[in-house]
Amino acid sequence: MAANYLQYISSVQDNCGILPHFRYLVSGIDGRVRNIVGQNIISSAYERGLTLFVVDNTQNDRFMQTGFGRYRVVNVLNGEVCLCKDLLNADSFASISRLRSLLADLGFDGIHAMKVITYLNFVKETEHRLGHATVLTPETLEEYGSTMLVEWKLKQLVEKGCLSDENYRYLMGRYSEVSSAAADFEAFLVLISPFLGNSSPASDMAVLLPVGEFASDIPMQKMLCKLLVSYIRQSPQISAILILDDGNGEDRRFIIDVLKSLPDAVEAHMFSDDAFSLGETDRSVLMNTFSVRIYTRHDNMTSCGQIESICGQVDVVKRSSTVTIDRRFKANSPWDMLFGTNRTETSIANAPTKEYRFRKEFINSLYVGSGIIDYAGSKVLFSF
Repeated sequence: MAANYLQYISSVQDNCGILPHFRYLVSGIDGRVRNIVGQNIISSAYERGLTLFVVDNTQNDRFMQTGFGRYRVVNVLNGEVCLCKDLLNADSFASISRLRSLLADLGFDGIHAMKVITYLNFVKETEHRLGHATVLTPETLEEYGSTMLVEWKLKQLVEKGCLSDENYRYLMGRYSEVSSAAADFEAFLVLISPFLGNSSPASDMAVLLPVGEFASDIPMQKMLCKLLVSYIRQSPQISAILILDDGNGEDRRFIIDVLKSLPDAVEAHMFSDDAFSLGETDRSVLMNTFSVRIYTRHDNMTSCGQIESICGQVDVVKRSSTVTIDRRFKANSPWDMLFGTNRTETSIANAPTKEYRFRKEFINSLYVGSGIIDYAGSKVLFSF
């Protein structure tokens, strides 16, 4: 019975596979439907060797109570995996743009961000002259954490004959111009250090981004999501993303930003207590992003009204009937009364009227394990 919804979806469009080409949105508080659909998504992604990224915007453990199947769950904050490889080595337009974007989320303006990039190039060039590896790491940048340390580095070059006194003074002057930005960048390094691990996410990993823990720190949520999108863009064919959301109101803009930024090749799914509590513009993004939408019971009647409108209306023909009784004495003989020939019945088919396919009161009281599947223009009530 649990797989019937997959059979239905496959039957609507026979030339498509069941899961690989679809993006699922499950909105509502029905845990049974969420777990059934979720386990099918997770098992399919694992079998196809996709790395699963979980954007967890929840405050409790109600979501995915059955776990993540055979995936090994890794919290991105523990520093085990790397989501921003070569972020510090801004040597291309793409890497510079990525770094500028992350810095902007943390309050760096454009000029300040470019000073940071100039500082990184300064460190890289100095390390190259010293004969060290030119791949920057947080440990390398710590060696340039003060003016005194920079002077010591440059004097080493002077002693080796790799730098003249005149160039020494020139480089110290250049450093003084970006030193303030370098000091501010050290605080940024503290934030991104957990994402600079040595290994990339593996195909058997479910990488958890607990953005819900930073509900009061919107810039941190944005930075986490931008790091994720930046990494996925490098390998969209082998990545899948699952968004878990129990938020209310319109303070979840970072989720919409993630969905709008993902490449089309990325398999993306979203489970939400109430996806319709987002703003109208954001709801249109959801409708356009997810090809299969499943609506279960919602507590918020406003959201139920939104689903009522989305499911549309149908023509309903109502009939009325009248009975005319002949009161004349000669028409009311025992035989007439026995066979009903003393009366005339008339049935009238009224003009069609529009009624909602699923009323909001019905959506508000859906049974456990049932939901409305919205796919390819059809809206069907289903039992999971």
